Amino acid sequence: MRYSALRVSLLLLLLGSLQERAVQASDWAMWRKDPARSAQTEQLLPESLHLQWVHRLPQLEPAYKNERLQFDAGYEPVVKDEILFFGSSQNDSVTALDLKTGKQLWKYTTEGPIRFAPVSWKDAVYFGSDDGCLYAVSAQTGKLLWKFRAVPSRRLILGNRRLISVWPVRGGPVIENDTVYFAAGVWPFEGVFIYALDTTTGKVKWMNDRLGFLYGQHPHAAEALGGVTPQGYLVISDNELIVPCGTAFPARLNKQTGKLVAFELPKPGRTPGGWFTAADKAARRGETEVATPSLQFDRDVNSARHENGQNYGPDGKRGLRQQIQVGNQSLKYQTPIPGVDGTIHSLLVASDYLIAVTLEGSIYCLGSEPTTPVTYESPLLKQPTKQPDTPQSNPIPEIFSGPLQAGGYVLLAGIPDARLLDSLLTQPQLQLIYPVKHAGQIKSLRQLYHERGHSSSQLSFLSGTLEEIQLPPYFAQTIIAAEHIASGVKSYSDLISLLYPALRPYGGRLLLKCSEADHQKLAAEFETLSQAKISRIDGYTVFEKSGAIPGSTNYTGGWSSPDELVKAPVGVLWYDDSVGNFKRAPQPLFVDGVMISHSKYWQGYPAGIRPPYQLLAPQFADVYTGRKLTASQAEMLTTELPTLDQAQKQPSQYRPPYQKNDWSPAPPVIGERTNPLTGKTEPRAFPKSYGCDGGVDYSYLYTMRSGTAAFYDKRIESGTIHISGPRSGCTNSIVPANGLLNVPYYFQGCTCSYPLPVGLSLIAMPETHEQWMVWGKSDVQQVHRVGLNFGAPGDRMTDKGTLWLDIPSVGGPSPELDLQVSPISVKPFYEHSLWIEGGRGWPWVGASGITGVREIRLNQIKAGDYTVRLYFREPQFSSTGQRVFDISLNGKPLISQFDIFQETKSSQKILVREFSQIHLDQKLNLTFTALTGEPLICGLELIEQSLPVDSLVELPAQELELLTKP
Repeated sequence: MRYSALRVSLLLLLLGSLQERAVQASDWAMWRKDPARSAQTEQLLPESLHLQWVHRLPQLEPAYKNERLQFDAGYEPVVKDEILFFGSSQNDSVTALDLKTGKQLWKYTTEGPIRFAPVSWKDAVYFGSDDGCLYAVSAQTGKLLWKFRAVPSRRLILGNRRLISVWPVRGGPVIENDTVYFAAGVWPFEGVFIYALDTTTGKVKWMNDRLGFLYGQHPHAAEALGGVTPQGYLVISDNELIVPCGTAFPARLNKQTGKLVAFELPKPGRTPGGWFTAADKAARRGETEVATPSLQFDRDVNSARHENGQNYGPDGKRGLRQQIQVGNQSLKYQTPIPGVDGTIHSLLVASDYLIAVTLEGSIYCLGSEPTTPVTYESPLLKQPTKQPDTPQSNPIPEIFSGPLQAGGYVLLAGIPDARLLDSLLTQPQLQLIYPVKHAGQIKSLRQLYHERGHSSSQLSFLSGTLEEIQLPPYFAQTIIAAEHIASGVKSYSDLISLLYPALRPYGGRLLLKCSEADHQKLAAEFETLSQAKISRIDGYTVFEKSGAIPGSTNYTGGWSSPDELVKAPVGVLWYDDSVGNFKRAPQPLFVDGVMISHSKYWQGYPAGIRPPYQLLAPQFADVYTGRKLTASQAEMLTTELPTLDQAQKQPSQYRPPYQKNDWSPAPPVIGERTNPLTGKTEPRAFPKSYGCDGGVDYSYLYTMRSGTAAFYDKRIESGTIHISGPRSGCTNSIVPANGLLNVPYYFQGCTCSYPLPVGLSLIAMPETHEQWMVWGKSDVQQVHRVGLNFGAPGDRMTDKGTLWLDIPSVGGPSPELDLQVSPISVKPFYEHSLWIEGGRGWPWVGASGITGVREIRLNQIKAGDYTVRLYFREPQFSSTGQRVFDISLNGKPLISQFDIFQETKSSQKILVREFSQIHLDQKLNLTFTALTGEPLICGLELIEQSLPVDSLVELPAQELELLTKP
């Protein structure tokens, strides 16, 4: 009997296992079926298929116009346990449907576009958003299980015409063995973050935030500081995590540790990459073991038009992305399917159903049972409904109509009444952004306006108070505000202080509904507010930001633009590819916040049309948002629109008079400078790699193509700063003007594997902002000022004059010091400085360091008295007594029984010890003696006593609530 019971138990266990495998085999739970993105299933389709239901949805607008980056051109459903899930960038949501009936089960909305397919694993669904978060929700109910913010900052920018996080989740998530992998951030110089999380808890298994700062190969054998640019679906190939990098080629990481295995941009020029990759795990027939996995590419994706014809990337199979394997049957997207209208964008098979998605926006479900198909239509396809209390004509009050004529972004900070919002939504040229502090209110508002037919690109909501949301400067053409309490702000004064920086110069208007008494107070308080014209109209106090930002310049040619506001370090303000220009087109012009550019007709080369090409009609764009403008909109925003004569014959390339060689310019030497290490005068020479744009001296900045777009800030002797990602023009197209560093899209006609073929504008950031530079080689003797930044990815200058050098040198050519660090086995560590949560000092110094150090010897020091600063942070331990050491300076005790955590009580807080009047005679010798654990140091700064000293910045404490559970 016992034996029989045991047999029954084993049979039941086996049957359950087989059933589980059958269920898994019938699912299509992630994009292209599995972590390898194989698009292969063992299922067999029924012999005859009948349409069951169809969901008609609005056609998606991909983030990029460049097809090599169109990972989000259409809906990408997944299916598990007979529930279909799909994400949308139209309403920033993931929706669950009953697979058999097509009925909606639930919808979950985020604060940014969802551009990648969700992943269903066990009882949950996982998806990333452009809001910088990864979400886990219940597959059955859509209830939030946990939410993970990839970085602690809520800084927002305009990315691809939407207000999103600087670090959107564009590395599409993939799951294997209870681990979800994803990547956030697309700009290497802003930091990229690649994660492995536990699917149940959301806790971090590993995180790699070092891959945005890699000095190495770029196209045309150039060298530059760049890095990984995660955009595309992550792939698991054996023991590797594959991270697609936009229009370049993917990076390979060890999936267990997150450490980089390989990443390199192609050395030759004209080799296009693309967003799509898959792993080939198929064994050959007759083999018992699977061959070593290799990557597969689609030649149609890795294809781009050069001016002299079409170029293709290597090792690609045509049409790979547009087919799936069902049993022994290959289903190609180009083959028509009865009952499916439109261009097929995606196919999948699950639970004996065929799901077909069209590029036009419909999801079709076909099954074996003949039935009367049900059609569901998204409210977004309907004309927006008018409310009963809204007049049929829906007029906009005159006070708003003028500022709205030029279109653009409208920020609503608690509007006076709902009728005004309904009126604003009738204007197609506007994008409304509405911060709301109550989460429940946001949920109901989203549902209400979605049902009325309004997409998130028309009206989007942000959660939190205005103090919590980090809005980008200058983006709003119009701001409408009402009660300050509705925005979670204490007073009208605080409301103006928070909103005015977000207002666009050259006529942007902030309209505040308030009493006459409050108006009088505000007018008096803000009487001297820069650029502000304050008036009173129809119960509103109006703040108009008129004219240019003080210190900014227009640029209408002439190779000079002394814009005082553009200064290193810089950060992204917006990026987009709506306005593109040929790589050798004339320079762009910047007038009163409008960019005027003229592309060239470059696509006739194979037909015999040779350069110089003819000019095309002028294009207009908003400098502060990247928004493409019509001529009439541009005229509303500026006093003049200088354009070029299209009939006038143009040269093939445009060069400043001091560039004597059109195609192979000499390395730049721009006057003289004071060497920050020695104080001696020397030629101002700095590293420049490949680029026929030899550079332009705009006065304060020298900009150039150096492998990638780059610049040198002469005011601080910055070294070369690479704006990694895009390729700037053969014509110099990196122009400081209107208060921004403008890098418009001058990439057309080029197919090189730069990963981000877009335009962008950058804005000056605080000195605490992490940005690395390549200072270059120099002869160093008699050092009188230097910073040693242990474990850092590159060099960095400060305003007061300390040149911080990366030790060991990994970020390109640097001055070679007479420096010895022992033992040679010291271990460098690094975290992005965004994680630093308090203390005093530069966060980008405290974010890295070395452990196991015993001695640091620096020779060739100028004899004299010095200020010595030592930087520390405890990256590992969370209790006292685990790392204790002594430090001596030139044989004399300096710090005894030093326990970093005992003083900081945090693993993310900087501690700086400063010592003045330290006499040094040619050398500095720091000795570390371990008492418990291994000694460490983050940075060492040495400043001759007579020189100016950077203030130790007091960093605000922050709570890193990365994991949120309801």
